[in-house]
Amino acid sequence: MDTNRILIVDDEPDFRTLLVEALGSMGYSPEGAETAEVAIQMAKQRHYAIIFTDLNMPGGMSGLELINTIQEIDPRTFCILMTGYATTESAIQALKRGAYDFIQKPFKLAELDASLVRALDHYKLKRDNEAYQTRLEQMVQERTQEILKLNENIEKLFEGFVNAAVTAIEERDPSTSGHSARVALLTVGLAEAVNRTPDGPYGPTSFSQAQLRELRYASLLHDFGKVGVREQVLVKARKLEPERLERILQRLYQRDLETLNARVQEAWRKGEPFDPGYAGVLMTAHQVERERIADLILRCNEPQVLPQEVVEAMDELEELGFSHWREGEARILETADISALRIPKGSLSKEERDEINSHVQKTFNFLSKIPWTGPFAQVAEIAYAHHERLNGMGYPRRLKADEIPPQSKLMAICDVHDALVAADRPYKAAVSIPRSLEILEFETRAGLLDRGALNIFLDARIYDLTKGMLNVEAVSP
Repeated sequence: MDTNRILIVDDEPDFRTLLVEALGSMGYSPEGAETAEVAIQMAKQRHYAIIFTDLNMPGGMSGLELINTIQEIDPRTFCILMTGYATTESAIQALKRGAYDFIQKPFKLAELDASLVRALDHYKLKRDNEAYQTRLEQMVQERTQEILKLNENIEKLFEGFVNAAVTAIEERDPSTSGHSARVALLTVGLAEAVNRTPDGPYGPTSFSQAQLRELRYASLLHDFGKVGVREQVLVKARKLEPERLERILQRLYQRDLETLNARVQEAWRKGEPFDPGYAGVLMTAHQVERERIADLILRCNEPQVLPQEVVEAMDELEELGFSHWREGEARILETADISALRIPKGSLSKEERDEINSHVQKTFNFLSKIPWTGPFAQVAEIAYAHHERLNGMGYPRRLKADEIPPQSKLMAICDVHDALVAADRPYKAAVSIPRSLEILEFETRAGLLDRGALNIFLDARIYDLTKGMLNVEAVSP
């Protein structure tokens, strides 16, 4: 127990020396102080487990005052009061001042030792408890740091996964590269603007930071299902795939060669003399007609709305024939070609459009398999509804207005806007920001998009957030 320092404070030198020697012989590490003032200086310099102090020390601070001061300097120290003038009141006062025990002089050494043993046992118990508490706090801090690090790693994992998913989408459909990031920026910006809007339909709506992150993830991943759509459908710029168009034009040329061949053979059968320029004249004569038909096919192949005169002229395309190398007479434009060219708007057939639209269901199927943590539990549902419309004419579930999450209503506006102003889509030309806003206004009046959300989108000029990210010059209002 030599590590447990003990201080004896008494103005009687003989008594003080006696106690110091006695306790030293018992294996303790005692020291002596003749006044309270000296004891205070010693207590400031080192820690004492137990301090014995006399109650009355003439000419200076009393034992009770010393106990008070010691408790302020070092609250861990246990003080035991010694006095030859013991009264009930003095004992009570000593205990109130923080004394651990009270010994009446004269006392036997055994009484002192017993009090000291009790005090040291209690002292050690408290120190052990403090050490345990300190270690427990350290363990809690260490565990907290581990949890924080784990959360940080999880967040990095989420970010890495989302970035990888977006990369996969863009590699699958390079024509829409950057779309997901722009929609996320616009949608989160619109949600933050909702938070700043105190009145209107969205006045009571407020998104927490966790919900904003959830919305960002949903926006970044809203088109992930496109990885399950055939690439030739995703990037289809015109109604006929290039190889199919090339095949048709080649057949037109072959048809002219067949006509030329038939005319030459007929001339030979009639015994007409050989004329080197005759073939060129015939081909030139057919070239004008061939180019007219080719121009009609090329016009029909564009994704814009077909003019009525083009629709009417298409009937002649169905009758064009050529000689197939194996099957005799065949149509230059097959049934699938005619059906594709008759698509009234856009470049996709109904089946292809359905395949494109299926990306929403594929997105939900994929995202719903991910065990999103609590704050991000709605990621899949928010992305699932971004093509729903307020009048029930959206897809894939044809939800009504009150069934669509507010986050999805915000995303729908941002998704449509970016699709309109983006210049990197091969199947359509980009429109200016003013024109996009006109279209958004039209779709809102038609009951497709949310009026309250669009008003905030316009008032807060959310469209400016991605203006510098577009590949064409867009003039904002």
